[in-house]
Amino acid sequence: MLLVALLAVPVGMASVARDDEDKDPSIRPGIRRLHPERERAKLVKKLLEQRARKADPNADPWDTSDDAWGTVDLPPVTSPDGNAVEGRRLNSLPRTSKTPAEQAHVDSLLAGDYSIQEYGYRRMTWRDLPVPTTIDQLLPGFKSDETGDCYSRYVSRDKTSNEVYLVFDLNEDSVPGPLRLCVQYCADDPLDFDQLLFTIDGYDYPFYPADHESGELDGGLYWELSDDVLRPVHKDLVYALAHSNWVALKLLSTRGIHHVKMLTDGQRADFAHTLDLYRLLGGKL
Repeated sequence: MLLVALLAVPVGMASVARDDEDKDPSIRPGIRRLHPERERAKLVKKLLEQRARKADPNADPWDTSDDAWGTVDLPPVTSPDGNAVEGRRLNSLPRTSKTPAEQAHVDSLLAGDYSIQEYGYRRMTWRDLPVPTTIDQLLPGFKSDETGDCYSRYVSRDKTSNEVYLVFDLNEDSVPGPLRLCVQYCADDPLDFDQLLFTIDGYDYPFYPADHESGELDGGLYWELSDDVLRPVHKDLVYALAHSNWVALKLLSTRGIHHVKMLTDGQRADFAHTLDLYRLLGGKL
């Protein structure tokens, strides 16, 4: 009767509901360390299952494919004050031991930091950092046209190209005028966009262009071009474009349709290089 009473308690404990199985594997050890009673209940259940299998008269008594019967070590029971309580083991076989390598692995797991940390990007704001390059290094990557506009040599200002870029004009003394943001759109449907929504590293930066040019080309293509001067209120947007990890641009239309474009690594690099050259030449937002 005493053995039945002893086994009745673990059976009840084995039915304790688990709530850490759906957690990320990296934090499960921490949860189990805070709730040792769950591990004890699991081991008790395992021991009872082993005994039930060995008690089966049809089972092979020499079957060693399973864990040896009765070798489950139960974690010590603790009192509310955290002290270990002297208790009777459910088996009389020697307690299993870990190799030094196994113990070192367990110690490293217990010593780990299982606190939940948040990773991600922060919304960027303007920072007046030193320019990490020189004018001579940057100039080969730029070209200018008959209007004096200076922009990346990788940008095509052809009306059939879809482009997003920074540009500024240079006077005869190589003094830059205002920094400008240009967007070129070309497709088989007119858009009439009236808002640019830049999503940069997960944060939205809206921009409202002024009235812009548009037209139709042969072949049923429609083009639109916005060209807006950037002002101090746009400094965060300019800085974020030049220091972005990824950028998505959504052209919001008055027609109820929108056009989304993921900017390439080259376009993002052009933002950074154009801003650097503009500042080195004395330009300010």
